[in-house]
Amino acid sequence: MQEQTLLLKKIDELSEEVVHKSGQIEELANLLATRDAQIARMQARMDDLLKRIYGRRSEKLEPGQLLMHEILLEAENAKNNAASAATPLEAPGIVVRAHTRRTRKRLEAPEHWERVDHELDIAGTDKACECCGGEMSRIGEDVTERLDYQPVQMKVNRYIRPKYACKNADCLEGKIKQVEAPGGPIGRCEAESSLLAHIIVEKFEHHTPLYRQQIRFERLGLALGRMTMSGWMAKCAYLLRPLYELLKEKILSYDIVLNDDTPVDLLDPNGAGIRTARLWCTVGGPGLDHTIYNFTRTRGREGPTDFFSKYKGFFVSDAYAGYDELFKRKDVDHCGCWAHARRYFVKAQNSEPRLSTEILVFIATLYAVEKDHKHSTPEARLNARQKRSVAILDQIKAKLDEQQYHALPKSPYGEAIGYTLGQWKALLRYTTDGRLPIDNNLAENGIRPIALGRKNWLFVGSENGGHTAAVLMSFCATCRKLKINTWEYLKDVFDRINDHKMNRLYELLPENWQRARDRGN
Repeated sequence: MQEQTLLLKKIDELSEEVVHKSGQIEELANLLATRDAQIARMQARMDDLLKRIYGRRSEKLEPGQLLMHEILLEAENAKNNAASAATPLEAPGIVVRAHTRRTRKRLEAPEHWERVDHELDIAGTDKACECCGGEMSRIGEDVTERLDYQPVQMKVNRYIRPKYACKNADCLEGKIKQVEAPGGPIGRCEAESSLLAHIIVEKFEHHTPLYRQQIRFERLGLALGRMTMSGWMAKCAYLLRPLYELLKEKILSYDIVLNDDTPVDLLDPNGAGIRTARLWCTVGGPGLDHTIYNFTRTRGREGPTDFFSKYKGFFVSDAYAGYDELFKRKDVDHCGCWAHARRYFVKAQNSEPRLSTEILVFIATLYAVEKDHKHSTPEARLNARQKRSVAILDQIKAKLDEQQYHALPKSPYGEAIGYTLGQWKALLRYTTDGRLPIDNNLAENGIRPIALGRKNWLFVGSENGGHTAAVLMSFCATCRKLKINTWEYLKDVFDRINDHKMNRLYELLPENWQRARDRGN
């Protein structure tokens, strides 16, 4: 009996030990799973960084990845079969694309460019015929044109104003007469409007920082410092500020805008080093062909809230939380960006290649619909979206709803699902209006010049400099979008704006300026 009691006690002790060990094993397994998930997330981030540095930037799918989709696979097979039938001598399954050798097209210089003739004639002694010795007559000529370049040359405009006074020495009431000095765009400025326009275009369109421009002017013999040019640009921006407000009013009067932002380094006025400020790009207008920039010291919600305080309509953007105050208004409808959603699945391809690529193929078919109707009317585009895109979107939604409970929330694929489903209502909105774009790429394209220029001019010197850059870049970007010569536009506007009537200032907006120029006014 005593032995049985001891045995039962021993069994209980062993059972407790087994339970304890089981708990430890389970805890260790959970810890290992957590570590594995953390390692997978870090590996995904490292792969993403390496891809950004060394990989290709395009998010387009490889042809092999597209074959995962059954519909596209059938289409590809049908195409290959047709090609094989057309070329029976080729090996089965191999399609050889037709190739046409491209001929090099010579450059054609504009007709209005100056032509300098250099006649290369044979010597007089060679103008006798070698056969009979008679004089040879000129029967034609061959002309070869080569483009020549001369470095830019500066010139000085001298305004000579004669003075006139009465010749009568006894005349005490006579006044000296003289023509008034011509007024420039900036008071007491040594630069003509053409030079001011050149400096602005070089900095904000060709991304040439002021210190490089200073070196160029020094080579020409002109000691033009960066501080002087910076002051000129600030005054030019002040001059264009009323026109900038008109441009903003025109963009926000349309019921579709696209918005994005990018960081810029700002020198702290208190000497605390460099802080991160923001430049916001807004694209709008009837043809989405006008661009305006806005500078803010932070990325807080106050920036977009204040800038779009009077706006009503569709707002195309990413899912930045700073826009939430705007989206709470009933007169602003958020339209999501499929390029941002696609980017999440591209990042998730390393960890979940099959599932991510399957969703990416669906997104590619959405973009194929857009490509087919790129030049269609809004009504035709809307009809195509309703017939084709909506069905694809339903398939995407069904796939994501099914997979969201099987993917770890913090994994790249889980984050992709969470972002897309969280923005689903906004991502569907483009199917309700044929004028809406499928993504925010137009605004992102407007950000790219800032990113390129940022590598050259490095930082913004002050908050006033940020506002100056925003004003000047707005006109450079809009002119470039409308295919207007920015230098000609700025030069003409600087010459006219001081004497232009305020109630007709809209005539100097880029689109109106070009229209009047085409009419010959």
